[in-house]
Amino acid sequence: MKINLVATGGTIGSRLINGEYVISDAATEQIAGVIGANKIFGDFKIHSAGVEFADLNTLRLTIERALVDKPDGVIVTHGTDTLAFSSAYLAYAFSSARVPIVMCAADNPLTDDDSNGYAVLNAAKSFIAGGNKRGVYVLYKNPGEVVRLHHGARLIPAHLHEDFYFSIGGGDAFTDSGLMRGMNFELQNEKVMCITPYVGLDYSSLRVDGYSAVVQVAYHSGKINVAAFNKFAAAHPNVPMFLSAGKKKYDENAFARNVVQCQGITQTALYVKLLIAVRNNVKDLMAFVRKNACGEITDRF
Repeated sequence: MKINLVATGGTIGSRLINGEYVISDAATEQIAGVIGANKIFGDFKIHSAGVEFADLNTLRLTIERALVDKPDGVIVTHGTDTLAFSSAYLAYAFSSARVPIVMCAADNPLTDDDSNGYAVLNAAKSFIAGGNKRGVYVLYKNPGEVVRLHHGARLIPAHLHEDFYFSIGGGDAFTDSGLMRGMNFELQNEKVMCITPYVGLDYSSLRVDGYSAVVQVAYHSGKINVAAFNKFAAAHPNVPMFLSAGKKKYDENAFARNVVQCQGITQTALYVKLLIAVRNNVKDLMAFVRKNACGEITDRF
């Protein structure tokens, strides 16, 4: 079995030195040893909290290089902070990949006895060895649980106060509809605004000039302050706005005409999908978002 490793740093690729996580070549070699890596692509390393569009581009290009010699799979080690953003981006970019690309992260460096990294890496190795899988996945072990498989475009960002990762719709339904074929994934300065609700949100303070779209995230129930959001949407009729509402569905006439309700897709996958659409000058963003690219839209909750 031939597994190539793309080591990007993060906690899993670090050592704890003087109270700080420091990205380490020794950690990369340790990871390679655990998975029996055929080749190591470790020239791009970053703590994931600092990831920008240019870094996503570099990560994609690095994975493309790792696929050249036709491995059985690629393991990508990554930090936890922006894992859901990177995994959604890669799921779209590699929706037609013929082998599994498995993203792995850890809550502590591998030198920590309590790290979940070993379990995650060994599970990734076994997953690739099982064959018959293609696409982008994430493996992670929540505290007190077993390692779980997540669809790359269904992962939900971890909460600030805990080391748990969850996803919607299960992890084994990666598909390729062809929607992303031929797309340019080289993100530049695309502007999609994300709005997270909170008590006292003043929509009038938000400036959407130069933005191609807006993603409005709902509360956990799928609900938002409809009156306030509708007033904001009506004030900007030429800016398409997408409501990430989980499984909640409002009446079709509840919102201004430029608002699209999006069920069954995470806010992260929706945001990244819009970035790619804007990059490629997709004219009808509303129609594009409603189409499934790689199984990111699900009716399973």
